Amino acid sequence: MTPDALAASATARAAFTREDVQRRATMFLERSLTHGVTRVRTHTDVDLVVSMKSIEGVLAARSAMAGRIDVDVIAFSTSRNDLPQPDAVSRLKDAIDRKPDFLGLSINSAADPKHALDALLDLAEESDLPVDLHIDEHLWPDKMVAPMAVDMVTTRGLGSRVTFSHLCALAVLDPASAGKLIDGIAKAGITVIALPETNLFLQDRGDATPRRRGITLVRELTAAGVKVRFATDNVRDWFFPFGDGDMLDTALFATVAAGVDNDADLIAGLCDGRAALSPGGPADLVLVPASSIEDALARRPAGRIVFKDGRQVAGPELQVSDRTPSAMK
Repeated sequence: MTPDALAASATARAAFTREDVQRRATMFLERSLTHGVTRVRTHTDVDLVVSMKSIEGVLAARSAMAGRIDVDVIAFSTSRNDLPQPDAVSRLKDAIDRKPDFLGLSINSAADPKHALDALLDLAEESDLPVDLHIDEHLWPDKMVAPMAVDMVTTRGLGSRVTFSHLCALAVLDPASAGKLIDGIAKAGITVIALPETNLFLQDRGDATPRRRGITLVRELTAAGVKVRFATDNVRDWFFPFGDGDMLDTALFATVAAGVDNDADLIAGLCDGRAALSPGGPADLVLVPASSIEDALARRPAGRIVFKDGRQVAGPELQVSDRTPSAMK
């Protein structure tokens, strides 16, 4: 992350209000829905600066969009909420009282990553909440904390409830070290989220042209049986000034930059593990006016028809004929 972006975000966050967060979150959810997104996971900062403003604003936006799009809210302990300090723990407990879906931590930003993660996992066990960690969002092998985090969540038996977001530094490890870490992640059952747009934009950024892509080892993780997902991380903020909540943009970046050329792996990464429709599965789907996946990624066309729980929630009205299979009515 660049110093300028960090400084700009600090200034803006100090002026946050619950109402402003709700307005911007609702706008983003509406745009995402138009593009075919039916589920969002969002990190709401918890620290001394924003207090409960972000989580309360996003929860209000979620209520306004209920029935149209699912929103998983993460109570996210930022670098300014230094776990395991008592006031930081107390603040995160206040956020837990507001009923988030996940707990989160920017572990590399913590003064003491091990004790910060211990405190977070204690709270996760007490509240029975899963965990999403911003972890190793950098390209320095000697500063990695993922091996330590794998050991800690494995010891507690929490691996299946833990997500590693970013994990950029995995891509700069030597093959043997990377393979060992991937094996540990797979055995623990940890999910990894790659964030191709933001990772490409920020990693190896400086005065010279970036030489390293900064995206985690998607293909190797997938081959090892790790659940790999794709997401955006940032949309039009200080760290990534582009995007519109369109997962086809993310899919294009994942294909081009991470070499994801298997259609099933790409779709599963976008759709929480679902690569195809199946009887009894969730009736959340989007109809894209394209002739193929390649055509959809090339054009990212408008006019998508979006279904949530079998009910159309966005897009042009679908004309259903009498001969349409009953499952689609």
